[in-house]
Amino acid sequence: MKFIGIDLAWTYRNETGICVLDAAGAVEFLDAAVYSNEEIVEIIIEHLDGPVTIAIDAPLIVNNENGSRGAEGALMRSRIHGHRLFAFNSNRAFLTRTFGDIRGETLMNNIMQSVADIRIGFERGSSNIVETFPTGICCGLFPAMHPIRYKRKRKMTFKETCGEMDRLISLFRQMETDGSIGGLDEKLGWDAEEATRKSHKHLEDKVDAFLCAYGMHAIYAGTAEEKLFGSIEEGFITLPVKTD
Repeated sequence: MKFIGIDLAWTYRNETGICVLDAAGAVEFLDAAVYSNEEIVEIIIEHLDGPVTIAIDAPLIVNNENGSRGAEGALMRSRIHGHRLFAFNSNRAFLTRTFGDIRGETLMNNIMQSVADIRIGFERGSSNIVETFPTGICCGLFPAMHPIRYKRKRKMTFKETCGEMDRLISLFRQMETDGSIGGLDEKLGWDAEEATRKSHKHLEDKVDAFLCAYGMHAIYAGTAEEKLFGSIEEGFITLPVKTD
């Protein structure tokens, strides 16, 4: 089983992060660039050698024309390790009007036409495609550190954001030392002293892609339980929740 995380840009002009993990948690591929859907599918196919779980940070199933999906509502009503999360409300009218396409849906369909025997939703031993959410992954797997504000936000200085990124990268380095993942730090290339706003955004895309892949790896490895919000039919979000 391999795990592919995709931090999908909602437009075709921005960077998409892609991460490929093997069954042992070693990073085979990690980058962020302006990829077309066809290029993303090519990267997936290049790394296939058996079952794969593909986790995408973008709405994949959006049946509602307006309003919000049940997935976001269920997530925001729940608590993960005692924490409440906010999720962006998705509907077809807004996504189509704002971005010209529901890119997650389009990419999912492209993948399903190109990867044999892949199903929607997580099932051990099968090839799967799921929607996930990096902030929720951090909360589910690293509750003692939540919230980790490594993304640029209003009312936070760039220095503060870099400090939060440092905190997360330090956790990843400890995970490498412990042997739960491998080969990540060299591919992230983070240096807080040299960081610019552009390099930070590039890193953020790679971090989110890694989190998407690692979250599904944690479920598969049994260190986290799968928590599904919403339904496969009407739209869903899958998160890993630490079991110990």
